[in-house]
Amino acid sequence: MLKHLLGFIFISVLFCLQPIGLSAQNNFEVRKISLKGNKTLNKDFLLERMAMKEVSWLQKKLTKKEPYLYSVELTKLDLERLKRLYQTEGFLNVGVKLGPLEINEKKKTVKLTIEIDEGEAVSVDSISFELTAKTKNVKMDSLSRKVLRQVEMRQGDRFRDQALMDDIKRIENAFKNLGYAYASATYDLFVKPTQKLTSIEYQISPGQLSHIGATRIVGNKHVAEKFIRKQLKYEEGEIYNRSLLEKTRKNLYKLQLFRVVSVLPQMREDSSNKPIPVRLYVEEAPRLNARVGAGYGTEDKFRSFLDLTYLGFLGGARRLNLQVKHSAILPYSVSLRWIQPRLFGANSNIEINPYLNRTKEPGYDTRTVGLKVPVGYEFNQYLNASLTYYFEDVEQTVEPNDPDFKEQKLDKFPYNKSGVILGTAYNDSRPQFSPTQGTNVSVALKVNGYFFGGDFSYTRLWGTYRTYRQIGDFTLAFKLLAGGIKSSDSSKFIPVEDRFYSGGSTSVRGWNRDQLGPKRESGSPRGGSSVLESSIELRLPLFWRLSAVAFLDIGNTWEEEYTYRLNELAYAVGPGLRIETPIGPVRFDVGFPVWNEKKSPQFFISVGQAF
Repeated sequence: MLKHLLGFIFISVLFCLQPIGLSAQNNFEVRKISLKGNKTLNKDFLLERMAMKEVSWLQKKLTKKEPYLYSVELTKLDLERLKRLYQTEGFLNVGVKLGPLEINEKKKTVKLTIEIDEGEAVSVDSISFELTAKTKNVKMDSLSRKVLRQVEMRQGDRFRDQALMDDIKRIENAFKNLGYAYASATYDLFVKPTQKLTSIEYQISPGQLSHIGATRIVGNKHVAEKFIRKQLKYEEGEIYNRSLLEKTRKNLYKLQLFRVVSVLPQMREDSSNKPIPVRLYVEEAPRLNARVGAGYGTEDKFRSFLDLTYLGFLGGARRLNLQVKHSAILPYSVSLRWIQPRLFGANSNIEINPYLNRTKEPGYDTRTVGLKVPVGYEFNQYLNASLTYYFEDVEQTVEPNDPDFKEQKLDKFPYNKSGVILGTAYNDSRPQFSPTQGTNVSVALKVNGYFFGGDFSYTRLWGTYRTYRQIGDFTLAFKLLAGGIKSSDSSKFIPVEDRFYSGGSTSVRGWNRDQLGPKRESGSPRGGSSVLESSIELRLPLFWRLSAVAFLDIGNTWEEEYTYRLNELAYAVGPGLRIETPIGPVRFDVGFPVWNEKKSPQFFISVGQAF
């Protein structure tokens, strides 16, 4: 008996002492949190949903961020939170546990390892739809096929709670777009645990067919109500369609006259048989908007700008915009734009843009007085096209011994340019300043002279392809640029500002701005009629707003028309840092020329990604 009692006491003491080692680490700084076994859900997605966060030593020192302190109770809550998160993602039998702690008694820090056994996810076995009440004009078989194309979760997909809730909204909206403003939907799940399958049956109550009532406009001060009503995508008395209300909201917001636009149906359950009135609320943007900025870059040195926009100029959605800029590359630039949206419909616009600027590049110095008249058309949110007529009066400062001006005695060379630019662009890359996914493609053709007049006749064709892919924590970015110019004149002269140049912060970063390609006797860039460039970047977020990149740039410029000598391509590699700011990332790059006699690295500071 005593032997058993002593054994019980010994085991009890061990049991009581067991959490002491664990509890002793309470209030130690959490230096790192590692995850093992998370094959489906990535680390960032999981860590963002935990209460406890890792704070590196560098973060602590640079950003003065307070570290999270280890807590046994908080860790238990996080483990349970991760388990429930996995269950909402379809992993019902997931296992989550805390691995051995890595403790540094001297530094009072702890590193956590969370071990995850995802198990097998539940998949969708079948999807069906059922009306809870008979409704005229609704053929469930044909509607089922249409709705099934819209829902996110389909047969064979992993079951996810959020996707189910989103699909409920999609189903309800499908009926609301058919006139059933009071439609509601619910669901039943038929789970087969042993087979890891579930069937989904959506039950839909359409309600009565509804019509749109009168629209009341609220909040407008300067913009006339009559003008706003012209932008409506629906009419009073027609069958209710939720999507038309949303199109009206987007249509008004794109005019840039309003900071807030809401188009809300005033629905009440007690009046489901009556037309639904609409409340259209707007909050106007300030009539006069001003932006002022300044900055520094290794290429343009000190730069500054002033941007003034007057909304509602001459009535409606017309805008007047004045831009004034200064930098080492652009000593002065003044541009005035009159913008008329909705020229030939909701998706077109026209501008009248007189401008004056001086451009001082490494290879040329010009003063330009010009006029552009672009007409644009937006096919959808990703694809647009434009046709621009331009006229320019240019004066170039002639460099001594320039081979383009062997018989030129004056130090100024004036000429006129006139022509059109036809361009199109497709861009679904997101987010705007630092894309992590999507593609950006643009192509443009410039026709100068010929029957448009001007002193020279030539065509300029160029295109750029950019793509971005998320691979785990990394973003892989790729760019390809190609272009060529063909002259129809016997002199083969191409204005310096239209020639191609390579090298610089957005080009081949092992060379300074425009330093690749043809040169004059003085060593200044002469520019060429052909260009080929490509870049690839691997971007990795570090911490806070800091990220790192590693890049490879390839490219060159050739004097001949449409000539690309691959054995003459220049190569550069290097690292870079990015700091995210409200105006885009501030960029630090170091480019090292490789496979070239030139060995000195080039340093660049700028705003915005290289591409």
